[in-house]
Amino acid sequence: MADELYHLLCARSSKLYVTAKFTVKPEKLDESLTLMKNLTEATSSKEEGCVAYYYLQSATNMYEFSSVEIWQDEVAEAKHWQTAHVQNALSVLPALLAVEPEIIKWRELN
Repeated sequence: MADELYHLLCARSSKLYVTAKFTVKPEKLDESLTLMKNLTEATSSKEEGCVAYYYLQSATNMYEFSSVEIWQDEVAEAKHWQTAHVQNALSVLPALLAVEPEIIKWRELN
């Protein structure tokens, strides 16, 4: 997995990277895992401009996750936030999270 992510991060067609770190409530772990799986499947297979979309679970705390999104450009990433599956996720997310997520976006400088 690490090798695959490294190669995706280095891909020339990738322009915008989005990462997030978040913690889910222990009693909401199963529901959170289902949501992440559904988001990954919907985004990776259906959204134009999505290069990669992953959720990674911490090896030291089963309730901590990181997400990695790689988009061809800012337009594709902006469209992502308007999709039905993301809007649905945003409506249930506050009940799942223990704290506000930390989200970082950066662009390829080339």
